[in-house]
Amino acid sequence: MANQVIDIRDTGRNSARTGDVRDLADNVVSSWVSATTGTIAVTADATYDVSFTQPADTILIAIPAGNIVTAGASGDDVDFDLGTAAGGGQLVDEKAILDDGGSAVTWVANAPLYIIQDSHGHAANAFLTTAVSAGIVGGPATSEAIVIAATLYSASARTLYARLKPLANDLATAATTVTYLVEFLHLGVLPD
Repeated sequence: MANQVIDIRDTGRNSARTGDVRDLADNVVSSWVSATTGTIAVTADATYDVSFTQPADTILIAIPAGNIVTAGASGDDVDFDLGTAAGGGQLVDEKAILDDGGSAVTWVANAPLYIIQDSHGHAANAFLTTAVSAGIVGGPATSEAIVIAATLYSASARTLYARLKPLANDLATAATTVTYLVEFLHLGVLPD
């Protein structure tokens, strides 16, 4: 069985045939790579690193197994760092995903944060939600803008290092883990 080639020249660049679109949609495969931190203690200034292989065309999602709650004093943030070396910050350099400005901030258990999606970061407070349609249910009420410091594209797979770091005072609640999921899509072989 040979691989099927879809020729869009017959219908023009902006007018793919319905059957071809359906064939492509049926052959998109979603794959995952995951890595889980060790148990996060409440201790301030400790770091929790994980590493994983980044395939091309990925999004990065972080999901805590339990609640993570800051201490409630200004500066008691939980920072996120992503780099090609542990704590390196080459891709995202220490941005607060829980930004404590004087009130405790909670990241609720099992609330997925799409930290990097479509090769973009996020505006400040992007994880806040008051309704299911508004954003992430259980996401932190306040967060810094997630700024991408360098290109996320890599021509080959590479090892990335994600770090969570509670700042200043000890966390009010932690004793949990955070799992990072890296999702990527690729096209399967179309049938003849």
